[in-house]
Order: sequence, then structure tokens, then C-alpha cells
Amino acid sequence: MTGAASVRRGSDRIELEPAVRGAAVCMVVIGGIASFVLSGAVISLVRDVLHISCGIGLPGSEGDGTWMCADGIGYFGVAVVLGAMLAFVILAGVLIAGLVRPGGAASVVLVVLAAAVTAWILAWTWYGSSELVWAVPPGTFSVDYWYATVLPAATASAAAFMVALLGTLTNGVLSRVLLATASAGLLVATALQPALAVNTLAGAGLLAAAAIRSPIANARLTRYEGAMGSNPL
Repeated sequence: MTGAASVRRGSDRIELEPAVRGAAVCMVVIGGIASFVLSGAVISLVRDVLHISCGIGLPGSEGDGTWMCADGIGYFGVAVVLGAMLAFVILAGVLIAGLVRPGGAASVVLVVLAAAVTAWILAWTWYGSSELVWAVPPGTFSVDYWYATVLPAATASAAAFMVALLGTLTNGVLSRVLLATASAGLLVATALQPALAVNTLAGAGLLAAAAIRSPIANARLTRYEGAMGSNPL
């Protein structure tokens, strides 16, 4: 009876594994949907705030003091560059969260995907600010706009991923807490600059999925599987 009871208890625990992976997949999907819904704000950031593909009329010129930008079609490339990365990490995140059985490996890869999608938009906006602004007012550097509007969110993102790194280097409940905290940190970064949501909310979802797939659940499953093997019917 004791052996049979142990097997039943082990079976109950093992049945939770698909639920854990399913919950992780849901976090990735929710983050992706939220990013897509709020993605339109990034065009305003790029054009009206960072002035990418824009230039200001210099003193004495016809457009003195007026920002002149590329037409709407010119910003289609922004949607492609950021949207393609979003689609890639969401697809990869769903596959990793749902199909990779070792929780530790899945968690680490999900953190890497979150870091990639977040770094992508921060690096791209930095590049656009430094290289793709045609002209700025005298005494101003084009990257000053990035420092003023994106740097606070970038700093919060960097802090979040430092916490996430610690989460990948620890085990058990602490790992889950650190990864969940990192996910919340990306939400803070998004609040500081909502136009980054096109990628940062996806990153937050991936970090939440990493917390769910952290090794604590799999360690329990391994113990119960071992109990099943040592207590045959």
C-alpha cells in the first residue's frame, strides 16, 4: 500500500509538469500580445521625440527651427526591424517554454531571449539617434534626445537583467523570486518610456516564463519520479 500510495502521489506531481510549461507559454504569449497592442507608440518616439530620419531647419534657412522628417512610408522599416525581432523571440519563447523539459535550461534560454529583445530596441534607438538624425539645433547633439527620454528606461532594464542573471545562477525559490523581480523591473522600464513596450513587454513576459520554468518545479518532479522507481507496484 505504501508503494502504491507513493506512486499515486508521484503521478499527481508529474501531471503538473504540462501545467507548469503551459503557464510559462501563457506568460510568453501575454507579453507578446501586450507588445503588439502597444507597438504603435514607438513610431511617435522615433519620429517626434528622437527625431530619427528628421532634421531641423538651420537658422537662415527656409525651415528655420522646424523639424522636417521622412514621410510615413519611411518609417515602415522601423516596424519591420522591431516587429521581426518581436515575432522571433515570441515564437522561440513559446517553443522553449513549452517543449524543453529541463526547467533550468529552459529558464536560461528564456532569459537570453528577454535580454536580446530588450537590447534590440535600446541599441536600435541609440543607433538611430546617433546616426540617422540629419540636423539638430546648434549646440545640441542628436543623442541628447536619447539620453533624456530612453536612458532612464535603459538603466532600469540593465538593473532588471542583473537581477535576472543572479536568478539564473541560483536555485529553488530564490531563483524564482529573482526572475519574477526582473520581470517586474522591465515593467518599470516600460512605465519610464512606454514607447519601448513593443519589445520590453515581450521581455517581461519571457522573464515571467523563466521564473515559472525555474528548476524548483523540476527538482520536485525528479524526486517523485525517483520515488516511483524505487517503489514499484
